[in-house]
Amino acid sequence: MESAVADVIVETQPDGALLVRWAIEGEPVAVDVATGPTPDHVDHRHQTTLVAGQQSVRIGPLGTGRHFVSVAPHGHGPAVVAADRRVPFEGITNFRDLGGYATVDGGRTRWGLVFRADALHGLSPEDVRLYEHLRLRTVFDLRSDLERKERPNPFPSRALTVIGRPGGTEGSTTAMPTESWKTATDGERVLHELYVGLIEHAAVQIGELFGVLAGVDGLPAVFHCHAGKDRTGIMAALLLEALGVDRDVILDDYELTARYRLRKHQERTYERMLESGISPEAAAGVLTAPRWAMEHALDELDRRYGGIEPYLTGPAGMQPVDIETLRLRLVSARSDRPGRGRSLTPG
Repeated sequence: MESAVADVIVETQPDGALLVRWAIEGEPVAVDVATGPTPDHVDHRHQTTLVAGQQSVRIGPLGTGRHFVSVAPHGHGPAVVAADRRVPFEGITNFRDLGGYATVDGGRTRWGLVFRADALHGLSPEDVRLYEHLRLRTVFDLRSDLERKERPNPFPSRALTVIGRPGGTEGSTTAMPTESWKTATDGERVLHELYVGLIEHAAVQIGELFGVLAGVDGLPAVFHCHAGKDRTGIMAALLLEALGVDRDVILDDYELTARYRLRKHQERTYERMLESGISPEAAAGVLTAPRWAMEHALDELDRRYGGIEPYLTGPAGMQPVDIETLRLRLVSARSDRPGRGRSLTPG
């Protein structure tokens, strides 16, 4: 078998340099590493050639903005493109690209087309310039009317409120009484209940969002809530399910919020929960991203509906052709994408 680059991971270092790691499928080979401002590797600028057996390199710093990296076998073979999954905004911390994930049929989700995020009101003037470079056509705001009124988006957005139970509003998205929230485990249980409730009660909104992504003018797009973890997390998980990404990789993506949205970014939310009578331990649990809570919610999706396709064509109201169009738009097939192979950790 001819050697090929199987996967690439890019991580921004504290000084702004990029740490690039890759895996080789087949015998070790020398690789060419190039960079550019878009996922189109044809326009990338060659940075270095590394000897066979080397699987990482540090590049830069390359300056402000977003940087894509392509790695290809030296002199021949397709390139695999990647970027740091987090878009480097200053004022918000959890704006992430859903591109670059391998699918079970050998494809890979396309970079730069769908993003998941926390609330956008904190964007700085420098952030706005980077935001405009993303050329987003659609912004889905999953928050409640009250949240949008208190912290309006700086850009035109499509209001698409999602709730976890009938009649639910921000702060009352689960049926579990707040006085029973005592331990960190209770807080995690609240998240699990919320996720199951969102799958059940926000199906129409989920179908609407996916339908826009499958449309002619919907991309690039971002969907966001307050923290970019729970409502956004369910939307991202179900989208990746629909695109054929492996369940473990979907759960890895969910857990990434814990890396980017730290406790110091959530103090006001924490204080509000304490004011409502929730114990400090339970409030801290609600602010986490417990893998089991999302995993069990997706298991419940399988049990209740028989998987993502019956769910989308059932309560979500989509047509099979729309799901297929969604995949065609957001996944590059093995035959038309650079590179192939397994996924490593999210990056």
